[in-house]
Amino acid sequence: MSNTALYTTIYPGEELYLKPWFDSVAAQTDNDFDIVIGLDAFTPEQVFEHVGQEFEARFVSADAGATPVEVRTKPIELIINEYDQVVFTDSDDVLFPQRVERAKKQLQHCDLTACALEIINEDGSAAGQLFPLKENAALEELLPFANVFGLSNTAYRCELLRRVLPVPCECVMMDWFMATKAWFLGAEIYRDSAPMMSYRQHGSNTARVLAPFTEKQIINGFRLLKLHYSLLSDHVLADYPDKMELFRGADTRLDIFIDSMKDEAKLNTYLISLNKLEEEHIWWSWLAHPQLEEIWKN
Repeated sequence: MSNTALYTTIYPGEELYLKPWFDSVAAQTDNDFDIVIGLDAFTPEQVFEHVGQEFEARFVSADAGATPVEVRTKPIELIINEYDQVVFTDSDDVLFPQRVERAKKQLQHCDLTACALEIINEDGSAAGQLFPLKENAALEELLPFANVFGLSNTAYRCELLRRVLPVPCECVMMDWFMATKAWFLGAEIYRDSAPMMSYRQHGSNTARVLAPFTEKQIINGFRLLKLHYSLLSDHVLADYPDKMELFRGADTRLDIFIDSMKDEAKLNTYLISLNKLEEEHIWWSWLAHPQLEEIWKN
């Protein structure tokens, strides 16, 4: 058994993407890892059918009625008990051949690493845009407002992952919650500006990064972000008073944005202006965008 796990979650709706994902896993320059797959209303036989072959993997089926966090926590608990490190991937994305090799080398010197992503369209064609990572950007200027640490582009040492869990079962932004807590814990965090994943944009994405954004996405987005701040406040921030003011400020800023977006004219103006921005967005950076403060702060 390897000391490294490569993890993904599979659920209905991912069928068309499973073969490209698996083919990219099989093409890794470093193949010293065990595949661990969390299954939500899916079976190993269905995975093999859509991949087109059987392969060695450890499948962990979700309990009936499990939330998305619970679906992932069950296999992650297996991983932290049996492996030293884990490379996270999404089953609708595609790994670059050096993804595992590069992540393992980085984890020799850090606790958590994330890579940039090349954005692809639903059909796998290049979108001509990157999901960028700035290697030296201050985390206190990033993590209260937006996220670059997904369960598609990160790798963790399991020693850190044990301390990050548990994540509240009602959480939706599990990746952001985990990375924020890792930062609070003083983890050594590295960001790789080189893209090592192809990140597929399609209608089922929880968090989009490509314009045009819609009214529904803005409203759903600020509701999820409000929940994120609430869960951090209820479960984490009390233990880290030095970070509390920073996140309270971010929460207050979001409240101002939400109140502004209740005005249909302002919401429409914000959307038009947001969709005109020439910017490579990261997860949730398009909510309460700082370049558009004259719209939502007035």
